[in-house]
Amino acid sequence: MNQKLSKSHILSSKKDISQLFDKGQSIKSFPLLLVYLPKKDLDYDFQVSFSVSKKRFKTAVDRNYIKRLMREAFRKKKSSFTPLSNQRFLYMFIFIGKEMPNYTQIGALMDKLAEKLAIKESFTSSTLHETL
Repeated sequence: MNQKLSKSHILSSKKDISQLFDKGQSIKSFPLLLVYLPKKDLDYDFQVSFSVSKKRFKTAVDRNYIKRLMREAFRKKKSSFTPLSNQRFLYMFIFIGKEMPNYTQIGALMDKLAEKLAIKESFTSSTLHETL
C-alpha cells in the first residue's frame, strides 16, 4: 500500500469542516479526539485534518510539532482508517491534552481510535448512510 499522505487527502474545505462538526460523531482516546463523518460524494477514501488548541499550547512551534506527530502516526496507520467497503469518511483529529506527547504515545492512541472506530462503524454503518 502506498504510504504517502497526498495533498488530495487533506481536508481543507470550510464547507466540509463545518458539516463535519455539525453532523459528525466523535470518539475519544484521551488526549486525542476523532470527529468523523461518512460522506458519499468524496472522490477519495478519506480526507483528514489535524488540530491542536492554541489555548493549551501557546507557541506555534509546539502546535506544529504535535500536528506533525499526528500526521506521521496517521500516515503509518492509515490502512486502519481506510474503510473496507465503499464508505468514504471525513476525519478530524484534535489533540485535547495539556502535556507534550511523543511519537509512541500518539501511535498507540491512533491504534486505539482505529479499533474504536471499527467497532462503532460495524454497528452503525447502515444507519449513517441512510441518513446522508
